[in-house]
Amino acid sequence: MADRSGRGSLMRRPSAKTGIGSWLTTADHKRVGMLYGYTAFFFFLIGGVEALLIRRQLAQPNGHVLTANQYNQLFTMHGLTMIFLVVMPLSAAIFNYFVPLMIGARTWPSPA
Repeated sequence: MADRSGRGSLMRRPSAKTGIGSWLTTADHKRVGMLYGYTAFFFFLIGGVEALLIRRQLAQPNGHVLTANQYNQLFTMHGLTMIFLVVMPLSAAIFNYFVPLMIGARTWPSPA
């Protein structure tokens, strides 16, 4: 006979209420949106460092910070970082956070 309380079940819901475990196993749309936002901000900082290296190379004629090949690679990596690791997760953050609020979806898990 199945245990109705969910204890011992392989497919039971995560029960962490606080700490990192609750953030990593959440199904709350607001927390998921915030995690996307934090990740996008982290990669925004990395993209900023890439942009600073590019600008440092271009600050003076015949810059010797990067080789031509390194400059091309960094320029490409900066573009990929900003589009795929900043803009797309940031839009996912906004959509995950606000769309359920705008359509009036029920909160899950429902407040006890």
